[in-house]
Amino acid sequence: MTFTPSLTLLLYGGFLVISGILGYFITGETSTSSLLNGGIFGTLLMVLGILIRQGRMWTMPAAVSATAMFTLTFVWRSVIQWSHVVEEGTHVSVAILLTIMTLVSVVVLRYLAKHYRH
Repeated sequence: MTFTPSLTLLLYGGFLVISGILGYFITGETSTSSLLNGGIFGTLLMVLGILIRQGRMWTMPAAVSATAMFTLTFVWRSVIQWSHVVEEGTHVSVAILLTIMTLVSVVVLRYLAKHYRH
């Protein structure tokens, strides 16, 4: 399988959707924002992946920008959750999920930046 920016975004979007669903269940079905954010932003990245395949010029900068924002958000949320783990011993599974999301986002961001031609 050859990874292209289009395929990478489709897979990353799917990963975000699955992470949102997983986050919802990890929090005891109390975090509807994880469902909404994972669903909306995951779908957005999948749509960008399809549009890149169609040759839309503006989609690569949009995909790089969105992935960079998600990466920063996941770093910030991971730090907060790990501080809860250290201080209270709670939220370990959420902290692990956010850390995985951060790592995947960094890999995707590096890949997209490498393939961005401006």
